[in-house]
Amino acid sequence: MRSRPLYSREVSLSCAWPLQSREVLLESLGLAVVDFRCRAHVEPEGREEPNPTHSVVLVRRGVFRRVQRRSALVADANHVLYFNAGEPYRYAHPLPGGDDCTILTVETGRALELVAHHSQAQAGDAQVPFTRGHALSGPAVSRLHYELLGLLRRHDVGRLQLEDVLCELADAAVAAAYREDPGRMRPSVSSAAARRRRRDRVEAVTLALNERLENPLSLAELAALCGCSPFHLSRAFREVMGVGLREYSRRLRARVAADRLARGTSDLTQLGLALGYADHSHFTNSFRREWGLPPSRFRALLRPNGVG
Repeated sequence: MRSRPLYSREVSLSCAWPLQSREVLLESLGLAVVDFRCRAHVEPEGREEPNPTHSVVLVRRGVFRRVQRRSALVADANHVLYFNAGEPYRYAHPLPGGDDCTILTVETGRALELVAHHSQAQAGDAQVPFTRGHALSGPAVSRLHYELLGLLRRHDVGRLQLEDVLCELADAAVAAAYREDPGRMRPSVSSAAARRRRRDRVEAVTLALNERLENPLSLAELAALCGCSPFHLSRAFREVMGVGLREYSRRLRARVAADRLARGTSDLTQLGLALGYADHSHFTNSFRREWGLPPSRFRALLRPNGVG
């Protein structure tokens, strides 16, 4: 019988946030898969914290704000983030509920290898292997992320299968940072003040989308919230995020649905309605578009025995 290459050990934390936990699920190939959960309420920006390892972070649920070298990002389930060991960051929680993330900790040699494969020009610094701070995760990264989580729950999976998915996920997640999104538009502003105003508006819209998943504001209402025209907001959001508002919102709802299914939600109709879908059919069709399979099948794949 093949032994199960699954590790489950708690990792102690010395950090500013209360109610945090980390659990190492798998260690292999210079990588570790860590389940991170935070139950913070609305919290202001805290003190600087050096990241303990080079890391790739995939957000499953919730929203948090990360400040790195005066550059801020509101991160949600549409994002993948990159951290360098020893580099200081600040965090805040603008919405209640905390967040859940899957962290891939990466040994230095492996991080350099992954970056070099996608951008030879930006590889080679062992202190700062990740020169990009974040990217949109994209459907391929999200599917591999949940495929790995599903396999880790099963007892009939061999090391080859787990390690192959882990490699694919790490490679795809790093590729997202160094692949130019063909939908990204040339920035329409040049002054630092104008860029800051644009980022602030996009941050406010991102928070509003996360707060109102079940009943999102209209473009006109979002623009009024930001104090600009709907045309300006639509253009600015695409420039900053690389995708339009409707696509960002669609992906976000599909990924929040995936997280809730992974955590055991059983009533698909109620889940769809809670996330603002018109009915069960609307939810199923939208979910299938993002994940390539219906929510019932997705849920079954995440059960420990892999069946419905």
